[in-house]
Amino acid sequence: GKCTMTVSYNLCVSTSKPWALFRLLLRWKGSIWKLVLIELVLFILAFNAVNIIRLYLLSNEARRRFDELITWLNPADRFKMFIPIEFMLGFFVTAVVQRWTFLLNNLGFIDSLALIVAGYVHGKSERCRMIRRNIVRYCCLGQVLIYRDISLRVRKRFPTMDTVVVSGFMLPHEKQKFDETYSDYPKYWLPFQWALSLAYMARQENLIQADIHYVYIFDGIKKFREGLGELLRFDWVPLPIAYPQLIYLAVHVHFILCLISKQETSQQSAIQVPNWVPLLTIIQFVFYMGWTKVAMVLINPFGEDDDDFETNSLLDRNFKLGIRIVDATYNDPPEQKRDVFWDEEVEPLYSEESAKVSGENDKLIGSTAQIRVPESVTKIVMIPLNGFRNIPDHCQSSLKQLRRRTSRRISVVDVPSMPDSALERGLRSSEIFRPHSPACTTDNDRKYSPSHFSSEGDDFFANQAFNGEFEAAPKENGSTPHVLPDLQEENEESKGSENSTLEKNESTTKQD
Repeated sequence: GKCTMTVSYNLCVSTSKPWALFRLLLRWKGSIWKLVLIELVLFILAFNAVNIIRLYLLSNEARRRFDELITWLNPADRFKMFIPIEFMLGFFVTAVVQRWTFLLNNLGFIDSLALIVAGYVHGKSERCRMIRRNIVRYCCLGQVLIYRDISLRVRKRFPTMDTVVVSGFMLPHEKQKFDETYSDYPKYWLPFQWALSLAYMARQENLIQADIHYVYIFDGIKKFREGLGELLRFDWVPLPIAYPQLIYLAVHVHFILCLISKQETSQQSAIQVPNWVPLLTIIQFVFYMGWTKVAMVLINPFGEDDDDFETNSLLDRNFKLGIRIVDATYNDPPEQKRDVFWDEEVEPLYSEESAKVSGENDKLIGSTAQIRVPESVTKIVMIPLNGFRNIPDHCQSSLKQLRRRTSRRISVVDVPSMPDSALERGLRSSEIFRPHSPACTTDNDRKYSPSHFSSEGDDFFANQAFNGEFEAAPKENGSTPHVLPDLQEENEESKGSENSTLEKNESTTKQD
């Protein structure tokens, strides 16, 4: 059975197609139509009753006074200024949904605890099986005792402790011991204490092989009990009663005033057919009253509404599944054989239908992982951040000035050429470089090797040649590529020095 909500509609909203949402509106169980139907019928009947009284039972003078009241209330719904329904309902529903979510997260599922017990309490003897089963059963018994006091459905199922014994959650001698234990407060804690005692006995008998394993079982029982304790606390201290009273009163007063303000005056009735069905007011009623009903359903999810928690199904599931985990399937794995991908690359398979909608783009890859350095960039300058910041703004346009003013190392990294297939995604120069700032690459884009760096530590003070071109990649629209001013200047300086060196060499050769 379902263990969370009675009304399940997730399959209907598996897509956002219009007809899928329309099918959702046609559901009846737990729907907004079912919640507001009675109040809506009463509102329409009351509206028509007021209309009949105004038209046929009031005197002319009383009808004139009534029309004046309608005229005073009707412009822009004047009374809404004094009853901010949207504001009040918004805060109220938010508070209720937060409580509902917290309660859902602490319902208590036995799976983790049962797996811990089955994993750390070893042995196939009757004694060992008994300890494993009873640890889980005592935890389920504690859950039953708590649910009996907070859930009306569970209370109807287990009206007395004898019914708990008959259901198998408790044995007769355990009930006798339970009754003999005196306490001024409910004894929710007693079954959990029994479970902890069994875990300690298992450790003393060496059925639990290490103290850390005993601690894991202890923590599992503790965590399970703490979640159920949160349910008790939230049931003990609900939202202040004045809050739901205020919301309920505000919404109903609003529509009581609508019974008068939405009526037609005598002048309007003489012109058109009497307004027996106020369509716009009915739409407003469905939304406001439905909003209120949603909050009232969520405020106590342990009741008997269609959308309340299925606590009885959860108790049955925990009991049956927990016992099966610690006993029927204990230490019974299948025969170990080689998997189908042994010594081979794992290649997941898809059904033909699902393969059509799945592709390479579904992989978990960062949004900038495919960005590559443009082909026209051959070198990247790496400089110290603090040294760059300390240089005056008017000097940052030239790397020549940067050489002179900084005493820190400056490195030039060669950008290896990449095949066209690697250039999966290009960027405009303005997206990769910013003026007066160096470009950076990541380890994923390329692998460094000693050949990528200039010799002698890449120190500019060692008068290293700087011959790379730093033009950014051309834009896709074919416009002139942007060239960084400082890098372009440095390239020109380097090329100028090379030309002067060549001229000197030529003149020397001629003289010789």
